[in-house]
Amino acid sequence: MKEWNDDQWREFFGRHTPQPRPNKWFTRRVMNRLPRKRWSMEVKVSLVILALILVICMALCVAFARELMVNPCWTCPGTWVMYGVLTVACLLFAGQLNSFLRSIYDAS
Repeated sequence: MKEWNDDQWREFFGRHTPQPRPNKWFTRRVMNRLPRKRWSMEVKVSLVILALILVICMALCVAFARELMVNPCWTCPGTWVMYGVLTVACLLFAGQLNSFLRSIYDAS
């Protein structure tokens, strides 16, 4: 018995596999009759969390800007704590945005 390599198997299956006829009408008609995809509960929860983190980020930006206008001290520990909290909130926002966009992409 002779052993075949990958190229021979590809050639064999390429010759003996029936090819479907192109039929654009069938595809368009079937796609038009499919129900619209709905957002799952996971996507909705992700959107709500994303909106909450965005609101928190914006509130922290405003608070940080006000503190710097009142007390422009870059060596004060309060300024660095606020800057750190703002950074963490923005990173959380970026992570949640990534999760939300992935869930939308997976749903489509």
